This record gives sequence, structure tokens and C-alpha cells, in this order.
Amino acid sequence: MTRHVLIAAALAVMASAAAAADFSVKPLVTSLASRPESVLLVGNSLLYYNCGVNECLEGIARSKGVTLRATLASIGGAGLDLQDVSGYLERIRSAGNDKGAEESSGQALGFSPFDAVVLEGPVRPLKAKLFPKYARIHSGAVRDYGAGLLFLAPWAHRRHPEMTGILMDTTARAANENRGMMVPVGLAFARSRAGRPDLRLTAGDGRHPSAAGTYLEAAVLFSVLTKSTPEGADYSGGCEKPMDRDDAAWLQRIAWETVRDYFGW
Repeated sequence: MTRHVLIAAALAVMASAAAAADFSVKPLVTSLASRPESVLLVGNSLLYYNCGVNECLEGIARSKGVTLRATLASIGGAGLDLQDVSGYLERIRSAGNDKGAEESSGQALGFSPFDAVVLEGPVRPLKAKLFPKYARIHSGAVRDYGAGLLFLAPWAHRRHPEMTGILMDTTARAANENRGMMVPVGLAFARSRAGRPDLRLTAGDGRHPSAAGTYLEAAVLFSVLTKSTPEGADYSGGCEKPMDRDDAAWLQRIAWETVRDYFGW
């Protein structure tokens, strides 16, 4: 590799790192009142690829000796405007109060009291227009239910890294307005891409997560929900897609450093 190519590659990494830090809305909520043991994840296909981020999150938690159950409520291509969070939570509440209902259908769908609910932020500008309205609606449902509220900031498309800051700020505004906590997944993706551009975090479409992307998403969720590092977890992914252990260790470190720096822990 020539000197000019090396310089160009270094500048590209520096540009990516700058894009990763290009957000302006700071989080108002920097920790949960208590560590949740059961969480509901509400979103779309960014959450259910590779057998679901919930499976990966539980795998990391088990490896770290942490009790954490994760249930996924996802609709492909959907924003919060197509989700029925109050309906999900009411059905869960009803199943918990009705032993027969719980045994017949509730357990199969993971119906149990939730300590926290994570709402996925918008992945593109069109969805961002509807996001604030439905973030308020669903936040009210979560507060009425009595669970902790979190908002997950998704990652930018691989070909548009400049969207990281926009998606972070859009999600953070909703989180601050509704007294929720941020899950800065998009920021972690940008950091990993800057430091390890060889490690592909998305599938061929540049949008959906690869196995490594799902793992990083889960590691960031674990960091925020437990306020502890996923580093050292002896779990490298499921769904017949275990990763190289060195790659898993890299993603664990990126997740923790991103979350720790973002909240100032």
C-alpha cells in the first residue's frame, strides 16, 4: 500500500470518527431508577434480524450472571406509528392477572410484568416526522404501566454515515421530552466502523444488521440496562452465527466505552 493510500485511509477513519461524535442533544436521564429484570423491545426488523436482538441480549446477560429477560414486539418496516404499545402492555397485564390466560397463550408470547420498555427511534427522515407524536403517546402508556422508559437510537445506513448525528438527536429529543433514557446504538456503530471498518455491521443492503451488528446492538442494550460492562462475556452470538471471539470482545469494548462516555459514567 502506498503512502498516499495510507494517508487517505487514515483521513477516512478520522472523518468517520468525527461523524460519530456529531450530535448536539445531550441526554437528560443518565440512569434508570433500578436495574430491570424483564424488558420489552418495541421496533422493527432492525431488532429481529439474526434470530432477534433479544436472544443475543439474554445470551450476554447469562454469560455475565445477570438476570434479564427480553421480549421482542417487532413489525417489519414499521415506525412507532404502527405499534400498539398500550395494547401490548394491557394484554400483558391481563395475562398476569388471569392464570388461565397466562398458561394458554401468555407464556408462549413471553407475557410477564416488564420493568422496562425500549422504543426504537426512526431510521429515516420520513419516519422521523411522525416519531415525536407517537413517542409521546407510547411514553404515556409505559408510564401508566409503571415501567422504565428507554429510546433506542438506530444506526445510519452504511452509505450515509452523516445520518448518525441526525438519528441520535431526533431520538434524544424524544427521550428528553418524555423523561426516557437513551440507548445510543447508532453512536456505537459509528465508533466501531471508525476503528474497525473491516468488521461489517450491516448486511448487503447496508441497513439491516449483520450478526456482528446485532451483537453490538445487544451489547449496548446490556450496558445501558444494567449500567455495567459486557466485557468478558463468554458468549459470541447465537442463531448458528457465533462470531470470532476477538470480534465479540471488540464489540463488547466499543459498546461499553460508547455508553460510558455518552452518559459520563
